[in-house]
Amino acid sequence: MNSTEYQVDRRELQFVVNETLEAGKLCELPDFAEFDEEMFKMIINEASTFSEQVLAPLNENGDRQGCRIENGSVVTPDGFANAWKQLGEGGWLSMNMPPEYGGQGLPEVISIIGKETQLAANQSFTIGASLTSGAANLIYTFGSEEQKNDYCEKMFSGEWSGSMCLTEPQAGSAVGDVSTSATKQEDGHYLINGTKQFITNGDHDMADNIIHLLLARTTDAPEGTKGISLFIVPKVRLDGTQNDVTVLSIEHKMGINGSPTCLLSFGENADCKGYLLKAENIGMAQMFQMMNEARLLIGLQGLAGASAAVQNAWAYAKERTQGPSDIHPGEKAAIVEFPDVRRMLMQMKAVTEGLRALMYTTAWYTDMAHHGPEDSREKYHDLLDLHIPVCKAFGTDQGFDVARIGIQVLGGVGYTQDFPLEQNVRDQKIASIYEGTNGIQALDLVGRKFNTKKGQLLKVLEQELSWFDEHTPESELAGWVSEWENYRTVMLESIASLKKIGETQGKAGYVLYATNMLDLMGDVLCCFYLLKQAESAQKKWEPLLAGANSQEELLEENEEAQFYWNKLRTTEFYVWSVLPRALSNAKTIKNANLAPLNACL
Repeated sequence: MNSTEYQVDRRELQFVVNETLEAGKLCELPDFAEFDEEMFKMIINEASTFSEQVLAPLNENGDRQGCRIENGSVVTPDGFANAWKQLGEGGWLSMNMPPEYGGQGLPEVISIIGKETQLAANQSFTIGASLTSGAANLIYTFGSEEQKNDYCEKMFSGEWSGSMCLTEPQAGSAVGDVSTSATKQEDGHYLINGTKQFITNGDHDMADNIIHLLLARTTDAPEGTKGISLFIVPKVRLDGTQNDVTVLSIEHKMGINGSPTCLLSFGENADCKGYLLKAENIGMAQMFQMMNEARLLIGLQGLAGASAAVQNAWAYAKERTQGPSDIHPGEKAAIVEFPDVRRMLMQMKAVTEGLRALMYTTAWYTDMAHHGPEDSREKYHDLLDLHIPVCKAFGTDQGFDVARIGIQVLGGVGYTQDFPLEQNVRDQKIASIYEGTNGIQALDLVGRKFNTKKGQLLKVLEQELSWFDEHTPESELAGWVSEWENYRTVMLESIASLKKIGETQGKAGYVLYATNMLDLMGDVLCCFYLLKQAESAQKKWEPLLAGANSQEELLEENEEAQFYWNKLRTTEFYVWSVLPRALSNAKTIKNANLAPLNACL
């Protein structure tokens, strides 16, 4: 593989989905009865091929060419419109959408494969597709039968696209400060008036219509978030006439340049028609119901960027030769033979596979929460609610850091535009900012989720993390699990410390180190799910070793043995060389230093 190409690691995805999470067992549930594991394997392969052959070749040009406005409309980079058409026709836009409107009805743990590979291949293109799915899902969940019939099928197929119009220039993350107005008319529609900023795919030339899901205030609505309603605002109305939606500008950004980020004006000519989604003043509740999907997807952006970065750095390190190494003195060696380079590569690999373990398990929790046995759904909803802010914030911060390390592996050339890691870093940075900044995710985790249902979510998590009590680890895995259990205790003690700080220092003291708490949980959870993968790998590795003449010969000749061996070594590295950073976060929380609150800033 060339170090500038993108190729999906199909073997890794098969292992995570089918061997560890055993996604085939989901087919025992009524909603997924028409599928089987062989079909899942086929989807992994086809999704990978689409991402490699259709999206990846457009990635660099999308960044270089960017978007532009011509005659009041946005023109996307060359090839994007054709790729959008193939995305819709291939069913990749609606993998987990309901079949009644043309969706495939796949489990989330399978559809996440398509999303990861698409994001890894071309983040600029894929984030717009994700928003179309999110907008369509809102209409499917809350819309009337007429609205669902009017919009869902065309959005599922990609004939129409969607956007989410939340942010306003004066409001930022404070959604309660939204001032866009919606005035009800006699025939039932509303006239929308206001400006929305940072709207991904707010306008483009890839689909025939753009369906905006927009937050606005109706006349005499209550102040704050309680007075926000959600509206369907099409660019082109169902009767074929243009709605009063104007593109004022597109942002010139650090990254994701192939994605048009628009400043939109609604109702400049007092003729922007919007259609209420279900009822007035429940817009925030509707948005929160869809927030898990969106935030998992943004976390996935970090995982996908990390995955591409690992691949690029690993391939380059095998190609690039530079003097003798400490492993092979006296020989001109590829830099993959240098201990410090191997450390960096293993850091990248371990963190990336930890993120994948975390997020794919969270996708599995999603399936169980919505489609599993009725008596277990609350448990999985609780796990899902607790995992989502960690996936979003930890995933995007760690994904960015993996790409940063990748540039370091490449050295000087990594800092140039000749290799994809420079773009990778720029494209990834936005993910820690939008869909609720990572600081907001930490506040959500510590301020809301820890206290939901009188702490029930944490109790459910503690039960989940006792998995190895009933699945006794063997051989080298036993030592790793024992070490991880020390960190599990540290995490629980840190949560208790945080609550004590809140009792003595109030809310400001309680949330001051919320980010440290989230990062600590991120490492403990990623390591836990990697250990479960290691158990799966160990069961496959040991019979291979037992049937071999020697371990050295086995690893030299057998690719399956190499895969399982590396899976074990990656988990080992996470336990002993990545997880210790959790101690720093735990110490920071315990110290409870209030200098940031008391300084004259």
